[in-house]
Order: sequence, then C-alpha cells, then structure tokens
Amino acid sequence: MVSSPIDAGVVVVYMLAMVGLGYWGYSKSESLDDYLVAGRNVPMWMFVPVMSAVILGGAATVGGGGLGYESGISGAWLVISLGLGTVVLGVLISTNLANLRAYSLGEVLERRFDRYSGTIGALIAGVYALTIATTQTIAVGKVLSVLFDFNGTTMIVAAGVIIIGYTALGGMVTVTLTDFVQWCIMTVGIFLLAIPLGLQSIGGFSTLSAELDPSFFDPTAIGLDAIWGFVLLYVLGIMIGQDIWQRVFTAESPEVARTGTIVAGGYAIVYGLATAFLGMIALVLLPDLGDPELALPLLVLDVIPVGLSGLVLAGFISAMMSTADSALLASSTLFTNDVYKRFVDPDASDRRYTAVSRAFIVVLGVVMVYAAVAIGDVVTALTLAYDLLTGCIFVPVFGAFFWRGATWQGALTSILGSAAAVVAALAHFGFASNYPIYVGLATSFVLFVGVSVVTGPPARDKLDRWLGGVDSSSTLD
Repeated sequence: MVSSPIDAGVVVVYMLAMVGLGYWGYSKSESLDDYLVAGRNVPMWMFVPVMSAVILGGAATVGGGGLGYESGISGAWLVISLGLGTVVLGVLISTNLANLRAYSLGEVLERRFDRYSGTIGALIAGVYALTIATTQTIAVGKVLSVLFDFNGTTMIVAAGVIIIGYTALGGMVTVTLTDFVQWCIMTVGIFLLAIPLGLQSIGGFSTLSAELDPSFFDPTAIGLDAIWGFVLLYVLGIMIGQDIWQRVFTAESPEVARTGTIVAGGYAIVYGLATAFLGMIALVLLPDLGDPELALPLLVLDVIPVGLSGLVLAGFISAMMSTADSALLASSTLFTNDVYKRFVDPDASDRRYTAVSRAFIVVLGVVMVYAAVAIGDVVTALTLAYDLLTGCIFVPVFGAFFWRGATWQGALTSILGSAAAVVAALAHFGFASNYPIYVGLATSFVLFVGVSVVTGPPARDKLDRWLGGVDSSSTLD
C-alpha cells in the first residue's frame, strides 16, 4: 500500500520543522542548565505533555499496536507497565530528584555512594538510553518505509540523521519544545482521528466484537507470565531511566515534578489501551500482515482520508521521535557529566561541556543508527535495554533513597556483579528473554545487602550531606 504524495508531503514538512526548531533551540541554549535540563523551569501545563511524550514512543505506538494486533487488548500491558512505573516514580522519589538539582543518574549515585558506583551506573544507564533511542529509530524507520515505499534500512538512516541533527543543535530546550508539539499531534492523531475513523471503517464496535475471537477482549489473554514479565521489566526499569529522570530535573518545582509525573503516567496507561485497540481494528481490516508492527501505519493509510492520514502518521512519528531525542540526549548527558567531566576535564567551562555533549550526541547517534539497522525489531531491542538497566542498577538506586545502611562497597559490588550476571543470562537465554532480569535483580539484591551489612555503616558525614539534599522524611532507616 503506497501513500499519496500529499501524505508524504505532510510528513516531510513536519520533519523539516523539527530541524528548524532545533536551530531555534540552538540560539536559546545559553548555559549548561539550558542545554541539559531546559533551565529547570518547565511549568505544569508543559511538563505533563513533555513527560508523556518521553514515555510514549515506538514501544507504545508501533510495538503496542503490534501486540494488540497479535493478542488483543491484553497487548496493552507493555505500555500500561510503563505508565504504572511512571506513576510509582512520581509518588516515591520525584520530589527528592527535583530537590537534588542534579543532571544525571550517575551524579545521584556518586553523591550517595562513590564516584566509581556513579561512573559504572552511568555507563549502564547510558547504554540503556542509547538502546531506547535505537528502538525509536527502528520504529520511525518502519513508519517511513510504509509511507514512502522505501527500503526500511534507508528510512532508518534518514530518521536517525534528523533526530541527531535537531537534538545536537538545541539540547533540552529543543527537546522540550519538540516534545510538546509532538504530544499535541500524537494525541489528536490517536484519539480524535485514528480511533473514530477506524471504528467507522469496520462498522462500529459491534462488528469488531463479532469478527474477533473473544480472547482478544480478555485483559489476561496474553498470559500471566507475559504480563508479569512486562510489569517486572518496565515498571521497575522506567523508574530509573535517565531519560525520565532528566525530564524530572526540568520541572520548575518539586510539586510540578511530583504531580506532573503522576498525571503523565496515567495518560500513558490510556494511550496504551488506545494503541492496542487500534491494533485490533487493524486485524479486522488487514488480517494477513507479515509484520504486526506495521499494523498501525497501514491502518492509517487504509481508513483515514488523504492529508489527514499524513497528519496521523506524523503523530506516530512524533511519538517515536519524542522518545528518541530524549533518550539520545540522556545518553550524551551521562557520558559527558559522569565520564568526561569526572575523569577527563573536571574544570572545563559550561561552554566546553555543552560542546562535548553535542559531540557525544553525534557519535552516539551514529552508533544508534547502526544498531537500529542491525537489530530491526522494536520489542526485542526494548527488552534488551530494560534487562540491562533494571537487572543491574535498580536495587542500588532505590537503596540510595530508602536504606540508610547502604554502603558504597555494597553498591559497587552489586552493580558489577549483577552486570556480569545479566550479560551471562542474555548469552544463555537470548536477547528477547525476560529471564536475565530475574537473574540480575536477585544477584544485585544479595550482593547489595550482604556487602553493605558487612562493610557498614556508611560514613556519617556523607550520609548527612545526602539527606540534606533530599526530602529526608521519605528516606527510611
């Protein structure tokens, strides 16, 4: 199915506009705070959309639609888990994160434990963030390949170049503005166009229920094992993602950080249900797709009038690009703030750090594009990212906030030991398996608690400085 020149033109104009916004952001990024955390002054009315846009990308749109096509409404559990994790993050530690006024996850680990825990944690989180950016680039490439009827590899490269360009130019100032625009487009595209027009094209909900097996309306049909895997992987993983934390750091106040994060998580849950539902509609109209992850873009071209379908596809692309740019910036921030600044040039000016961050975006962006071409599957790449992140550093990160007895020796041993365990489990079970996360979490917990007990208690002066930077009322003995 080939799109019309009008649809293609709408998307081309949109992509060029994103690059234009990148140039505008370049002129407005006057300090390191501007470039990395948008000056820490994003208000509530903008924070909720941009946080939502970070959460919802290729996994929620292309991946979620594909799971809906295969399993029905139960396919929404992947995105529901992302939303639940964001809500829990908002409730538990978003206020503390905002109070710390940090730039990165590695910086937080260093303040609580030591520089080596911070560095290794940052490297793992940086690989995670880069993998998240890779999944979004794959997803954008798939949509563009449908739209322009081009080879998927060519479209992945084109999408990657655009994402690298506008992110490197304007940093978080640009990412905040583009994410807001992208959230508006994807919300209109999904809820006001795709769902009503999709239902109309098949004759309404009664036709949908008659055509599909009843299991497609069962919220547990995908299997309890799969649901538990999604919850364990994504609820825990998104709570410690640098891309999510960096967005929290942009809030103008701790209150905005807390409330806005909770509301954004709720929106993500609704969005996940919507994309799974659209996958079900696509199954009725397009029952023989070879690649379920193409269900939503092909549905749009099939049921939505020319011109409007271009707008909706721009909305899908918006969802993916909003996550890709945030994740790419997050990865660059970790390598700049927690590796380059800490070990290479600790006394450089903010201008120098901003230039280095831009350079990292370009270099990491090239790696992102190469990996996107090599992997090619959104959900597999996403599983790999969360296996690494959650299995290796979830325990020490939350231990930093909720256990005063945690020591730097426990954190460092936990990160190193669980990283080795996760890599070994990935080699044994495969990249698409959820088992490595069980191995990683168990190893991390045993090492973190055991070594901390043996080497504790932590240095009192360092613990006092840490508690002075967070809301100590939420930190447990």
